[in-house]
Amino acid sequence: MKTSTLMEDKRLRQIRGLTEVSRALSYAASLDVVLQLTVDRAADLLAAEQALLLLANDAGLLDLRASRGVDAALAQRFHEPLNETLVPRLASLLDVLPENFLGVPLVVSGVIKGILVVIRPAAAAAAEQDEWLLSALADQAAVALEKTRLDEIGEFREQLIAIVGHDLRNPLRMILMAARLLLQREGLGEKDTELARKITNSASQASRLIDCLLDLTRSRLGGGIPIDPKPFDMHDLCREVLEETELTHPDRPFCVDLSGDLTGSWDRDRMYQLLANLVDNAVRHGAPRSSIELRIHGAESEVLLEVANRGEPIPPAMLPFIFEAFRRGRTDGPLRTRGLGLGLFIAKEIARSHGGSIAVTSSEGEATTFRVRLPRGAVAVA
Repeated sequence: MKTSTLMEDKRLRQIRGLTEVSRALSYAASLDVVLQLTVDRAADLLAAEQALLLLANDAGLLDLRASRGVDAALAQRFHEPLNETLVPRLASLLDVLPENFLGVPLVVSGVIKGILVVIRPAAAAAAEQDEWLLSALADQAAVALEKTRLDEIGEFREQLIAIVGHDLRNPLRMILMAARLLLQREGLGEKDTELARKITNSASQASRLIDCLLDLTRSRLGGGIPIDPKPFDMHDLCREVLEETELTHPDRPFCVDLSGDLTGSWDRDRMYQLLANLVDNAVRHGAPRSSIELRIHGAESEVLLEVANRGEPIPPAMLPFIFEAFRRGRTDGPLRTRGLGLGLFIAKEIARSHGGSIAVTSSEGEATTFRVRLPRGAVAVA
């Protein structure tokens, strides 16, 4: 009975030790914290006098990252490759017997990135069980390594998008402004007018794409899209978006219905972006030359905005994910309808920043309709 109780206590300590490392991962502890905790629990659970964790650097040589009971100054001198001669070389450095070593590799994405080692006074009887336990601890340390790598890649990607997007904005705006001036010039030939319209359309799409990428970065890094609400009337905003769209898509008629009080406190630039994204989405995915319906109704405490288009409906399986970043309603359509899938995500974030909401309905025989509800008085968010 006593032996059974001791075994149960040992298993309980092992489970608690593994859980503690897992919890550190779940709570987003730093990599150094997780590695040191891994070494400490390995020493505790395997009754080891010494424990250390070595990781390969960019040159493929092992560096000490965490230790317990080891002369750190001594171990810092160990910079050698991870191969079959590692154990005797490390045993010689620490002045211990190789048979007292128990080590397991840290494997990240199929590649050995380091080793977790414990040094005990004598070889243990349950060597296989101890190796499994040490492997479980090493696997958790490997997860922390992979998580750190992915976080660094994600951060670099976000910074790259922000920097490149910011530097491309000004030249694109100059191209767009020059193309618009050409379209307004009298006496421009038919071919030149069509060419200027294509330049305007392409520059507008590129500019919107950059804005969406920058907003995606802001949203993910800052927890939302910041707004600066000020009072204005939706009538003027609606006219600007329609004029912009008609300039680049003269073949698409609009059916507009504006009713009620359309004044409120919103971020004007963001509202323009939201409406332009929805209209652009309707133009892209609506049936060629079909009309786009734009309805804005002012109720007592909110404004309801609807943009609808006729054409192929959004597949039902895609409807729950249509507002997620990098999601697209259809991927088998012509190239003109394809994008990164950020326009609707940005529209949702803008509506949410204003305390509003956005939804969509789409089915066979019915128009695809996006509905945005906006309270009249938005509160600025950081």
